[in-house]
Amino acid sequence: MAGGILEGKKAVVTGGSSGIGASIAERFASEGADIWMAGGSSAEGLQKSIDSCAAHGVKASGALYDLSDSRNAATLVKEGAEYHGGLDILVNSAGTRNLSAFVDIEDEATDLLFEVNAKSAFFASREAARVMVPQGSGHILMIGSDAGEHGTPNFSLYGVTKATMHALTKNLAIELGPSGLRVNCMAMGPVRSGRVKEMLENDPEFYKSRINKIPIRDFGLPEHIADTALFIVSPSNNFMSGAIVMIDGGITAG
Repeated sequence: MAGGILEGKKAVVTGGSSGIGASIAERFASEGADIWMAGGSSAEGLQKSIDSCAAHGVKASGALYDLSDSRNAATLVKEGAEYHGGLDILVNSAGTRNLSAFVDIEDEATDLLFEVNAKSAFFASREAARVMVPQGSGHILMIGSDAGEHGTPNFSLYGVTKATMHALTKNLAIELGPSGLRVNCMAMGPVRSGRVKEMLENDPEFYKSRINKIPIRDFGLPEHIADTALFIVSPSNNFMSGAIVMIDGGITAG
C-alpha cells in the first residue's frame, strides 16, 4: 500500500498520540512516508497512531517522551533519526495550553508552556538540523497558532509561546535555507481536536466566544490541517520557506 508523493521520506512527528499530530502522521504515511511518532502520556493513543500509520504499508514506530523537560525533544529526534537511518521531515506538533487570566497564571504553568511549546520545538529543530544540514535537504514544520499573531484575553501565555515558534520559523528559514532546508509554520485557529474539542462540546460560553470570531462560522478539522501539512512538505512546494500559514477561518484577516 505504500507509495505516494512522500514515498521514501523519513518523518518524525511530535504530539503524535492524538489530534493534529496523529492526523498529520497518518496523512504522511498514506503518501508513503515512514514515521517515528513521539507521544506524550498516552501509550494507548500512541500505539493506535502507530498502527494507523503502519496500515498504509510504511515503517512506523515511536515512543513516549516527557516534554516538560524540553531536552527530551532532542532525544526523540535522535532516536527517530536512528530508527529511520536518516531524517527528511520534522513536525513540531507537541503542545499544551493554559487559558487563565494573566494575573492568575502560576509560575509552574509558565515554565510548563515554555518547556513544551517553545523550548521543545527549539531543541527538536536543532537536532533535526544537525542531521539535515550535512545532507543538504530537509523540512521542519512548526505547528503554531493564530494566538501567536494577535492578542486574545486569557491567551497571553499560550500566545507568547506560539509566537516564539513563529519567530523561530523565520530565523531558521533564513539561517538554514542556504543549506537546502525549508522551514515553515502552520498557525491554526480553533480546531475540533483534543482539549479544544472537549471545550467546544462541553462549554457553551467558550463555543460562543470562539465561533463568533471566525468569519466562516466553522471550526477546523484535524484532517484538513493534515492535508495542508502534506502540501507544505511536498516536493511540489519547494519555493515556500519562512511562511506562517494562517489556517484560522479568517480570524486574523481583519
